[in-house]
Amino acid sequence: MFRSVLMLSVTLVSAPLVRSYDEQAAQVGKSGYAVQYNSRLNLSSASEIGQRLHAAFAEGTAHPAGVDDCVQMLAKCGPSSQGNCNGGSPHLSDRDFQALKATLADCLILSELQQAIPATSSHVAELKWDEHVLPLLPPQFAIDVSAESLRKAEAAATRGLSWPDIDKSLTASAEGPDQIKVEGDGFRERLILWGRGDFNGDGMEDLLVQSLDTLTEGTYRNTRLFILTRKSAGGKLFIVRTLL
Repeated sequence: MFRSVLMLSVTLVSAPLVRSYDEQAAQVGKSGYAVQYNSRLNLSSASEIGQRLHAAFAEGTAHPAGVDDCVQMLAKCGPSSQGNCNGGSPHLSDRDFQALKATLADCLILSELQQAIPATSSHVAELKWDEHVLPLLPPQFAIDVSAESLRKAEAAATRGLSWPDIDKSLTASAEGPDQIKVEGDGFRERLILWGRGDFNGDGMEDLLVQSLDTLTEGTYRNTRLFILTRKSAGGKLFIVRTLL
């Protein structure tokens, strides 16, 4: 079995983010809303992230030939060049491609957290990542098995709809702090909040969220990464950027 760059099992219950909301609030007016890391990462500073990005992959980690660490992985397989992420084989199986994609996701998480800066304002500071966040999630969190389904989700988001607005089968349950499980007709997703901070330099606090997607019938597996925020304290979340 391939090992994760983050050295974590995605089935583990997530631990809370490293800095508490009280600690974060105390920094407003000083350094802003401090960048927070999911404590499962065992990170204490951005410098540690840099070390991990440059560290050689552990044995068993899926990666393309000639790629030895996350820095090289991101250069070869980043969002702008993902087509090159074939492990050196033109006929890579879907299972092996998904293993490579999981490694890329781990590297992207670390890279985004390294580049995040404290936010100067926030509408998500009090938002807890638990089952109550479901009505706030955007329609694009639906599994996009086709280009048409993705277009429909984006159109629904433009109309101000949420994911539950377009899929009444959804239920959500917390699997510990910062991880929730969403289930619907024929699928299951685990949504992990990996960090909080300003990820795009606009001053607003954002959320870095990974979706682990599974169809209940068949072998479909996928992972996606999103940057989310919202425009008001009571508003719905929307996607600032899709990373993967």
